[in-house]
Amino acid sequence: MKNAITVFKKEFYRVISDRRLIFTAILLPGLAIYVMYSFMGSAISGTIDDVEEHTIVIYQENMPGTLLTMITDDSLQTDTDQKRSVEVNEVGDLTFEEISDKILNGDIDVYVVFPEDIETTLADYENPDYEVPDVNTYFNPGERYSESAYYYVTNYMNTYSNSISYNRHGDELFVFYTDRDNPDHQIFDEEKAEGQGIAMLLPMLIIMFLFSGAMSIGPDSIAGEKERGTIATLLVTPIKRSELAIGKVLSLSIISLMSAASSFIGILASLPKLMQAEGGSMNANIYGMSDYILIFAVLLATVLVIVGLISMISAYAKNIKEASMLILPFYFVSIIVGVSTMFSGEASSSAVTYLIPIYSSVNMLISILTFETVPMHLFIMISSSVVYVAILIFIINKLFQSEKVMFTK
Repeated sequence: MKNAITVFKKEFYRVISDRRLIFTAILLPGLAIYVMYSFMGSAISGTIDDVEEHTIVIYQENMPGTLLTMITDDSLQTDTDQKRSVEVNEVGDLTFEEISDKILNGDIDVYVVFPEDIETTLADYENPDYEVPDVNTYFNPGERYSESAYYYVTNYMNTYSNSISYNRHGDELFVFYTDRDNPDHQIFDEEKAEGQGIAMLLPMLIIMFLFSGAMSIGPDSIAGEKERGTIATLLVTPIKRSELAIGKVLSLSIISLMSAASSFIGILASLPKLMQAEGGSMNANIYGMSDYILIFAVLLATVLVIVGLISMISAYAKNIKEASMLILPFYFVSIIVGVSTMFSGEASSSAVTYLIPIYSSVNMLISILTFETVPMHLFIMISSSVVYVAILIFIINKLFQSEKVMFTK
């Protein structure tokens, strides 16, 4: 074991002593994630603000005066947080084709057509021959101003329609009210709700960055030394090849874990702005020290499996290029696993799930982030990971023992 520690120190020092490797393998992932997600949040916020500040251009025919006042008069707008600048125009001599072209070009956001004498028709609702009038709207769903304006206008049209119905029938129209005087009808755990929002993104991203961090240095550590011929010097030294394998796996695991920690911090720092831009909220303070310790334990167990897998592939490959190509399918599988659990909102309740490498890690992270950790599942996940790592190290040792594998060009 002493020789394994020596190999570990050598490999670890090789990375730590190289400032470029420290930046690219450890600091850059977290920094890149923070910049990227913060930029996305700012861009999304900017887009939303741009739409809300846009003056809605409406062209209309026969619009009732009451509805027209509701749309254009700020004092009558129903939602003070969503007040918009509105410009309403008569169609005049414009043809439908001309209006359609203006909608396609973005000069008109919404075109609303009411039947002639709409108010007279609505007032004659008690007539036995009365027919509910049709109102037609036209907008461009491929243009964000137009789509937003459509929903804005139809919201007021529905409000206008409901007010007429209420004036006609009063309370008799309603068989019962639902939650009119019940502001506490939503019963939920606020922390768990926030945790589910975080659990949708974090596990997938963490697994991706664990893999990418290990991929950035793993192939060079073994396949790179084979390609350069330096592995031969190590193999002829008085050291067990199993100790060489353990030392390399440990050093790569620590460096990959540091890279993952950098990514984790970058995600936590940038997610509030991103989720706020999407109308949500996130507060990482909902988690305590015990939660972060559990997350770290899961990350450590997971990174050992990932590094063991990458090390095994690197030991088998002839050079860095071949190792990178062989690793890619496993990387894509890890992404698929992360995406498959992204929208579930909860971890698997089956104990068998926690025997499957990577998939068990994603589910375990979800359970921790949603405050539903099952100790038995955590024990199974970590124990199975240790077993997988032992198997991988055994295979790496066998590969190191093979002269044909280690010295094949």
